[in-house]
Amino acid sequence: MRGRRLLIVVIVIIAAAVIVFFRTYDGKPGPLPSADEIKAELNEYDSEADAAVVLNNVKLTEQQVFIPFISSQGSYGMGFLKWEKRKWGVARVDMSGRPEVRVTDHSDPSERYVVWNNNPLEKVKAFRFYLIRDRNAGMSNGVYYYVPRVQMEMLVNVTEQPYGAMPFPEEWADFMREDEKLGEAPAASIMDNLFSQSYSRPSTIYVGYLPVYAKDAPQLGSSSKSGDEDTEFLMIMNETDLERPKS
Repeated sequence: MRGRRLLIVVIVIIAAAVIVFFRTYDGKPGPLPSADEIKAELNEYDSEADAAVVLNNVKLTEQQVFIPFISSQGSYGMGFLKWEKRKWGVARVDMSGRPEVRVTDHSDPSERYVVWNNNPLEKVKAFRFYLIRDRNAGMSNGVYYYVPRVQMEMLVNVTEQPYGAMPFPEEWADFMREDEKLGEAPAASIMDNLFSQSYSRPSTIYVGYLPVYAKDAPQLGSSSKSGDEDTEFLMIMNETDLERPKS
């Protein structure tokens, strides 16, 4: 009798494990929905999307796809599809089309894409993207530190690429990794080394962009954006935010 009860318990445990596995296992991504199906899903997810034309589907990873689209009112929006629970679904819709960062792996700085879908009526000629680390100085746990400013630039011609998904520059990702390591580096003093202590060196890194407009570009109002856990917003910058080499 005890053996039979034990067998029943084992069967129940295995059955429960199988159920949990199939509920959480995403499996290999299937084919993408058609353009009409994508439009319907975008509009169902956000009624304000009013998607009328799907411009493209840009694969970011096997499980994530970027969808630039145009609404029936002429707005240039962005949709994001994600393969979860063995099906494709809309993860987010953004109606501004303005640049942002899409994160595909939060543990790796290189697993990011700068995405945009620019409306030609805004007459943007280019986006200048920047990775910036602000300079800083002070003391942490009795150790003086100085953090020099870093400014890296990437230019994208929007007239040639009205929409896009630019992989995060490897130089930027490498810098972010090194900065994180330096922030956790051991203190330099003899006493600190003896006791294997470390200090925290504050560092602020952010990504922003500066739109370069044509001379006859219209005055544009601000637009609001709301994101999800895979969205990193970009700061809209001015020339005064940048540092240029002195001639």
